[in-house]
Amino acid sequence: MSQSDKRVVIITGAAGGVGQSTVKKFAENGYIVIGTDIRLPDGLFEHDCVSYRTCDVTSEADWQALAASTVSEHGKLDVLVNNAAILMTYTIETSSTEDYKRMMEVNSTSVFLGMKFLLDALKKSGAASIINISSSSALAGYPHFIAYGAAKAAVRSLTMSVAVHCQTNQFPIRCNSVHPDGILTDMTNNMEGTFPEMEPHQAMKAFGFACEPEAVTDVIYFLAGHESRHINGAEIRVDNSSTIQMPYF
Repeated sequence: MSQSDKRVVIITGAAGGVGQSTVKKFAENGYIVIGTDIRLPDGLFEHDCVSYRTCDVTSEADWQALAASTVSEHGKLDVLVNNAAILMTYTIETSSTEDYKRMMEVNSTSVFLGMKFLLDALKKSGAASIINISSSSALAGYPHFIAYGAAKAAVRSLTMSVAVHCQTNQFPIRCNSVHPDGILTDMTNNMEGTFPEMEPHQAMKAFGFACEPEAVTDVIYFLAGHESRHINGAEIRVDNSSTIQMPYF
């Protein structure tokens, strides 16, 4: 397959656990991968088909520059994975207004910007897919993740609206959201804020809902391809049933 025939994917938050897992999966399956992050440390996954670019996902200018360079270099975009996020654990009483605003900006406004500025590039694909990473906290009440849950619920709503917009306008673009529970990454292990203390048996139960980054990556990859061609506007839960059980904390 020539370079011009290869599918092109942009993955935000590419330096993190899910980001690196997803970059690797797409690269090893023949995609041209553009990984972005606000910081690009040494030691990231390397492959002939992978390039990394610094991008602040809250910056309109950075998104516009990324869109322009993608079309200039590749002529199109086939897959957009909006994965970048930050995690804080605060309740309605402990969260500051600034923390709330920052969470909304990074975790939901960034998704709006990515879809807005890359929609034209995605239209140039014959079968494009947007995959927005939301959370189980968008689907249930998690009091210690008040801002995070609100932001991720906004991602779910954005996903549905864009899916319907593209379908009714007959754009060749599907849009779906992925809703993991806890993911065993540095972001989860080093979250800002104070999570309530658990008894050992509670901690063990909570751990049972968490997954490795690859479990999320596999769903992302499925939603990007032909096998999921009739899935549009869906919320895909990767939570081992946590959102249909009693709260585990």
